[in-house]
Amino acid sequence: MSFFKKRPSASEGAAGGGDSSMFGVTLGQFKELMELRGKEFVKKLNSSDYNGVQGILEKLKVDRNIGLHSNNQQDLEQRRIAYGKNIIPQEPQSFLSSLTSPTYVPHHMLLVILLICPFVLIDTSFSKSSKEEGESSKDEHVAILVVVFETTFSESRLKREFRRAQDEFDNQQVSVVRDNRIQEIPTKELVVGDLCVIKSGDYLPADGLVVEGSDLKVDESCITGEAELAKKNENDDAVLFSGAQVIEGNGRMVVVAVGPHSQTGVILDLLRNTKLD
Repeated sequence: MSFFKKRPSASEGAAGGGDSSMFGVTLGQFKELMELRGKEFVKKLNSSDYNGVQGILEKLKVDRNIGLHSNNQQDLEQRRIAYGKNIIPQEPQSFLSSLTSPTYVPHHMLLVILLICPFVLIDTSFSKSSKEEGESSKDEHVAILVVVFETTFSESRLKREFRRAQDEFDNQQVSVVRDNRIQEIPTKELVVGDLCVIKSGDYLPADGLVVEGSDLKVDESCITGEAELAKKNENDDAVLFSGAQVIEGNGRMVVVAVGPHSQTGVILDLLRNTKLD
């Protein structure tokens, strides 16, 4: 009998999608499409399955000029149910991480624990060993324990920084076209089918496809690892990844994946599961 259960992945959380049958493309189809790169992506997007960006717009029931209707809350909620919310669930805090949190233990107490614990453990473990063996083993175990504690504290700090950054991201405003006009909404309110207005300097808040663009160049190295800027347009390379930054140009994109189903969400989920394994 095991007392340890695997944590649910981000895609299994509250931000996950549900039944998308009322639209012409499912959550699973979008996932498969967004995993493709280069010519394979272009070929699939322009196939009879999707019929290009215009075909995607039609399947999502959105007009490229008017956008969604902000007063149709039923439609917006149905999109959240079908494709998920634009929120990446935070990783549950482990017991050890909670112990290393400054809100749980003052920083100076952590230092005391770090300095005292190794010697207490080692004296107990090696009280019956010979003096020479004990001294050698003590040095090794002190080094190991110090590394373990330092790693734990660093990991806890990075997690807190990520949570702060995620909170800031959720509360940022993004420009969208709704009701045939540009308006600002919180990033976390974005839904699949929204038309985002993007410009130089913006970090993309979700995965999308270029609907229109003028000299769009994007830094997507955080997703693809490619250092060279990617030129984007509706016909040749329309895919846009959440977290990528617009370096040059401006345009509009239709949102096709949000939250845990975006490429940023998928990567974070893989990292979490890899660490658990």
